[in-house]
Amino acid sequence: KLTSITCDNASSNDTMARVLEGLLPSFDADKDRTRCFAHIINLVAKSMLRMFD
Repeated sequence: KLTSITCDNASSNDTMARVLEGLLPSFDADKDRTRCFAHIINLVAKSMLRMFD
């Protein structure tokens, strides 16, 4: 049983979640996909550090 997936924010992962939604009736791509919080923090930190370059 698949209850959720955790991915980075790549658009290919959105596509994968939609495919899973079509294959697994109980999977909801919007509710059962969690974007990786560590990846989001990394993107924010990199963005903030660019201001000092």
